[in-house]
Amino acid sequence: MRQREEIIRTWFDMWLGQELLPLDAVFAPDVHYYEFQGTEYEGIDQIRRWFEEWNSKNRVKKWEIRRFIHYQDSTLVEFYFQSANTAGESREFEGVYLVEWNGAHQIEKLQEFYCKLPHYKPYA
Repeated sequence: MRQREEIIRTWFDMWLGQELLPLDAVFAPDVHYYEFQGTEYEGIDQIRRWFEEWNSKNRVKKWEIRRFIHYQDSTLVEFYFQSANTAGESREFEGVYLVEWNGAHQIEKLQEFYCKLPHYKPYA
């Protein structure tokens, strides 16, 4: 479990430092990555392209892991995310990754889910 957590932390750190390290240490070559808004990336080359394009216009300000939940070949990661773009617009949300692992300890599927911030209470 510790190895899986370190791999996910490495992925977060790449975004925080805007430095792309060797992706095969994190992802399977045929990985499927699904973002919350419906974007899908298939394979390491598409993830690399997305990372480079996104970081040319945006910056991750905070990406904090709140907890991990492990079950067999899957990990849930609860996190808080905050970013800003070059126009000064910011975005923040709470999210969950559902990660599926292969036998080589690489991510073979990642799905992202989010909850918009700030929360509001319509019946308070």
